[in-house]
Amino acid sequence: MLPFSSSSTAPRVGLIGFGAFGQLIARNLAAHMQVVVHDPAQPPKAPARVRFSTLEDACSCPLVILAVPVSSISDVCQRIAPLLAVGATVMDVGSVKLRPMQDMETHLPAHVNILGSHPLFGPQSAKDGLAGHKIALCPQRGRTHWRIAAALRSLFGLQVIWTTAEDHDREVATVQGLTHLIA
Repeated sequence: MLPFSSSSTAPRVGLIGFGAFGQLIARNLAAHMQVVVHDPAQPPKAPARVRFSTLEDACSCPLVILAVPVSSISDVCQRIAPLLAVGATVMDVGSVKLRPMQDMETHLPAHVNILGSHPLFGPQSAKDGLAGHKIALCPQRGRTHWRIAAALRSLFGLQVIWTTAEDHDREVATVQGLTHLIA
């Protein structure tokens, strides 16, 4: 049983968005749990244990991951808000945190947990696996982030970095600014 599962059955994770990063998430999660994907532009084939379904079905899962462009977070949150189960956790995977987390806080109901994340890797750098890569976590609401962090460490070998949305975005801006200046 996974740390964020409340039953003895394989946990279900809802994944909204199946672009390159959504596919990376699904491929890695599918070995450990059922992945329910919703994407209006569904590709014809999905990995084993990945099932395409309705938005309602994806939002009925205890963990819902938003793998959509940062610019879509507000709209997606407004659409999914009435569909989320009490106690569910909604987690984004965007490269900036402040605005998406504000959007989640504004549009998602008070009965859901909110966790911002920024995987510091991508489909190319993690093509051979997630072990050793880093992920920044920004807890916003609730306490499920501890169990999710434990699963990220134990199942995938990820190094968890705890931060706030503000500190994350300031650090990313500094690193990107230096990278572009040096380049």
